[in-house]
Amino acid sequence: MNAIIDAAINRSRTVILVLALLLIAGTFSYVTIPKESNPDISIPTIYVSMTLAGVSPEDAERLLVRPMEAEVQPIEGVTEISSNAYRGGGN
Repeated sequence: MNAIIDAAINRSRTVILVLALLLIAGTFSYVTIPKESNPDISIPTIYVSMTLAGVSPEDAERLLVRPMEAEVQPIEGVTEISSNAYRGGGN
């Protein structure tokens, strides 16, 4: 390890030149790579929220979440369903 450090110190002009070339190449690459400010990425997710005032989490699961899961499950392309029941509703 000391040999590498000694070689870098003894050849300081070469090390600085390599560093400058790397910085120039990196800047050139950053400028020339095409970038989109608003890329078109489709995220296949659907969010369903249901409310029922005054319902407990247990009743929300029984009355809202389970029937909703039963209706959504047969839809073609649905691979995963994640649901959550809380006081006053579910999603």
